[in-house]
Amino acid sequence: MLPRLLLAAGLVALLAPAAANADSIVYIDQGNVWSAAPDGSHKVQLTGGGGWHSPTQADDGRIAAVQGAGPIQVLAPNGKPLHTITTPPAKSGDGGTFAPNPGNLSFSPDGTKIAYDYIAYSCPVASTCGSIQRSVFYTDAGVTTATPHSVYGNQHSVSNPEWVTNSRTLVFGGFGRQVAIDDLDAGDYNSKPWMVPNGDMGDGEVTRDGTKLAVTSDYGDNLKLTFFAVKGDIKTQFPPAYPEFACEMTKPDASYHDPSWAPDNAGIAYGSSKGIEVSRFTEFGPSHCAAPDDSILTPTGTEPDWGPADPPPSAWVPTTPPPVTPPTPPTPVPAPAPPAKATIALTKTTVKALRKGLAVKVTVPAPGKVTLSANLKTRKLATGTATAKQPGTVTVRLAKTKKAKKGHTLTLKLTFNNVTSSHSVKVR
Repeated sequence: MLPRLLLAAGLVALLAPAAANADSIVYIDQGNVWSAAPDGSHKVQLTGGGGWHSPTQADDGRIAAVQGAGPIQVLAPNGKPLHTITTPPAKSGDGGTFAPNPGNLSFSPDGTKIAYDYIAYSCPVASTCGSIQRSVFYTDAGVTTATPHSVYGNQHSVSNPEWVTNSRTLVFGGFGRQVAIDDLDAGDYNSKPWMVPNGDMGDGEVTRDGTKLAVTSDYGDNLKLTFFAVKGDIKTQFPPAYPEFACEMTKPDASYHDPSWAPDNAGIAYGSSKGIEVSRFTEFGPSHCAAPDDSILTPTGTEPDWGPADPPPSAWVPTTPPPVTPPTPPTPVPAPAPPAKATIALTKTTVKALRKGLAVKVTVPAPGKVTLSANLKTRKLATGTATAKQPGTVTVRLAKTKKAKKGHTLTLKLTFNNVTSSHSVKVR
């Protein structure tokens, strides 16, 4: 029997069943979320990037954790991201305001809700500074914006929530509320004290069958991991009878944290200065317990959470989509040919020819009507038309005009097939 556990002479013990192979423990190792079988096999790293904390798992294997200050991230058992939950600012117990910074997550066994807490140094206006404020909140698990605090309440002065049933949690606080029970409802600060010992208790958990309680107690180098036999029905009584001391670890350890019971109610994982330790009780009762087997899951891990889901066979790997093949550019449509233009070779004429009616030869590329006008600046002096029956030359005779004088430069405007061109003609 290992010397870690302090045994006290006591009552009849409970015999624990053998370890279940299907269980898994999620935890933090070197800044990322991992999953492993309780015996340390099947270790799988589920996240990257570092800065992760507060892992927890539902019975179906879904995981919730936080990277940095949030939001809460919900993952598939293999680490595939499912969705995020953004948590809002919240009122603290001394009238200040918490910035969103969720921690100490706890997934309800049925996977419908997630409990979380805010813990922060508080210094509200007109208040004495220096206090550490803490509150517990709850959100539905399938949302992307956390359930409003008005739905499940704001439990001031407590933290480290752990589920007893799918609608009841244990929460842990300071004097007068060291271990309290909270039933989910809309009220604020209505958790009911269950254990009020002389010293504070930091965090803990009760077994699924409601018969055993593990808690950390005291502070710093005197921090202990202590076990109690639960009396009454912790799932329904509010509160049940005061539990009875069973045993505690022989040596204090400032690194004790997050005790998490196995689904079979006998195994327990917890953080310590050795990493994550796993123990299994073969005897447990008031003032009497035995745990002959103790192992190290990982020497560098923290924050264990034990659940009934199988460890994932491997981590999710994001698939790289195949490169997108650009579409074949459409065959360019040739620009339509410009409309066929008529042309004039004439560059000079005489006053006499204009007075008789100037005859102008026009070369056309196709049959069509030809319109011609003689213009002096903005004044139109004469016009004429002709119809070409085939490509070639057609003569257009302008009307007689006496308005053109020697030395003038006329502009002949030629229109054919709706295309107009201008030509200068000098008058001699």
